Amino acid sequence: MSRRNSKRSNGIELFGGLLKSTLDDFLRVDRDYLQLPRLLSKFKSIDHQKNICSCIARVAALRGTFENRPVGGGKLDPRSVILIWDTGASYGLTPFRSDFIDYVECDIPVRDVTKVNKVIGIGTTLHKFTDTDGKPVFIPCVSYHLPQTDVRLFSPQTYHQMHGGYSEVYAESIQMKLRTSTISITIEQGLTNLPVVHDSFVSEKAKRGLGPLMRSGLCRTRISVLDCFGGVDTVVSSVITQSEQTFFPCFPCVGDSSNENLTSPQRELLLWHWKLGINMYRVQELMRERTFEEPLGKRTVLPPIIKPKFPSARNCVIPVCQSCLLARARKRSPNVKRSSVIPESEGALSRDRYEVGDFVSTDQFICKTPGRLPEGYGRESNDRRFQGGTIYNDAASGLIWVENQVSLGANETVMGKARFEQWLWDMAYAEVKHYHGDNGIFSAEEYRQECMDKGQSQSFSGVGAQHQNARAERAIQTIMYMARSFMVHSSLHWTDRGSDDISLWPFAVKHAVWLYNRVPNRLSGLTPLELLTKSKADHRDLLRTHVWGCPAIVLDPKLQNDHKLPKWNRRARVGQFLGYSDEHSSLVANVRHLSTGHVSPQFHVVFDDLFETVIRNGDNDAVVNSICDGLFNRNRELYVEDEFDADDMLIYKPPPLHEVWLDETGRRQGKEDLLRQ
Repeated sequence: MSRRNSKRSNGIELFGGLLKSTLDDFLRVDRDYLQLPRLLSKFKSIDHQKNICSCIARVAALRGTFENRPVGGGKLDPRSVILIWDTGASYGLTPFRSDFIDYVECDIPVRDVTKVNKVIGIGTTLHKFTDTDGKPVFIPCVSYHLPQTDVRLFSPQTYHQMHGGYSEVYAESIQMKLRTSTISITIEQGLTNLPVVHDSFVSEKAKRGLGPLMRSGLCRTRISVLDCFGGVDTVVSSVITQSEQTFFPCFPCVGDSSNENLTSPQRELLLWHWKLGINMYRVQELMRERTFEEPLGKRTVLPPIIKPKFPSARNCVIPVCQSCLLARARKRSPNVKRSSVIPESEGALSRDRYEVGDFVSTDQFICKTPGRLPEGYGRESNDRRFQGGTIYNDAASGLIWVENQVSLGANETVMGKARFEQWLWDMAYAEVKHYHGDNGIFSAEEYRQECMDKGQSQSFSGVGAQHQNARAERAIQTIMYMARSFMVHSSLHWTDRGSDDISLWPFAVKHAVWLYNRVPNRLSGLTPLELLTKSKADHRDLLRTHVWGCPAIVLDPKLQNDHKLPKWNRRARVGQFLGYSDEHSSLVANVRHLSTGHVSPQFHVVFDDLFETVIRNGDNDAVVNSICDGLFNRNRELYVEDEFDADDMLIYKPPPLHEVWLDETGRRQGKEDLLRQ
């Protein structure tokens, strides 16, 4: 970036609205250009003064309709101040600090005709509404704190952009269609002619109970200390309050080389633990030679699967994994007694089942948080999302298969069963001969008829005797523990732009199954897929796996198709790794687009397993794009322009751009120009 633009006056904004002082500070000699968080902290992406002026103007325009309403004394009472539902407000507005569940102090002066108003804070407010069933509904909103106002404003578009849903305006009322309920607000005809809520006050007890469960609106609307306040003429008095840090913590990765509490071998061991989702003792076993003894006494020594960079990682002290402690915590049971396995009863359910498909245990799991579908953009309604799934466990190979389902009824369960059987046939030319399950949906007439048509027998466990279906029950526990650990680990290090969305659990479950089927068994040294296909694996797909939920840097589509990009354009975008597809090689990863939410299989990807390229508030596309656009528009070298004489006759035309810099359309246009000449 050139300094020649520094000759411009301070009043002129450069590069898409960036101030000269901001650019000069960025160009200091001691500035580290590679640290994006520092860069983002100096740029503005939202004009707060404009938004606040808009809110104050709305209050002034509406004041004539409610200013004569009794307020009750000189000091405003938060219990009696009304809330106006206003689509013209960019964000909410409130005079009360007590309305916020998270808060950032600031000092933004906004000049009115007769006085200067001052916004002293911004954050997420919580308001109470009543749905059509008469039940209270608590709704968050991003709001400014302006003590001089005497009314609350609620911005419905801000809420819908963050949490979905929509609103409808009628002659006598407005209807807010939420995911779980509908809110009706009456328009006071003859009085204010506005949709007004008279009882929007939320008690401190309710805020303490609901606040930790609410997602902060600051990061969802790109209003934060890092990317907003640096470019506005304001003074940020403090960072996010302690309560915000408690509710939504985001920690640096302990596997980073700067962490001196762990040795290098321990950090490498932790990284493999995060990648594979198995305990670190198992990881160390995969780093060592494995010896197995057959019943006839023959000993087999297998080479290590993982070759660590630090040899001592095979025997180092096991560090503690915070993600596992949070994801796999259990209640302590006093007076626990250890019980030994009875040899005669061990494996009784799957005994003498030596061929794939001889005995398949099935069970269903339910998730109260609807999971998004793999196709689309994750904007489907809750009733069209995954509500749970069916798990299959083959007794002979130990293989696990999961079918996520929108409905847990018989129809979709039968369709999932057919997909599992087709996959089993494609992989191992095997058919299922017997199913063992609970008395639930597996005893339905439609499911029974499907098994009879295919010549498959069934058996069931007793009512309340889940131990008789122990293989499927244990498979659910193992997969859910792995998936929950993946999601907790990702959310501890990256909370921006939906990266910690709980509705991504179907991808975490699928990735846990993908890993489980490729990790060798401790006793046999063979993976479930090896036993299924009866072919030896080289474990390359296991070695190239990555940490679920980590940032994935995806090459620009034009470069993937061998097209050219302008010199100063970014060549890649940041996405989120969500595991591997069942339909592609392990070289192809499922990556979620951070802006659109679309999940697509990508090959040209670089993975950030340690979350080093992201921070709590994420990157700022608007800022970086403005820099790139400014560089391309103002700092590129140009030929002279076309020259014309007094009669508008062309006397000089600069030489055309070399075709190496052109895309297909540009090359075609160049050939047409040559033909016309």
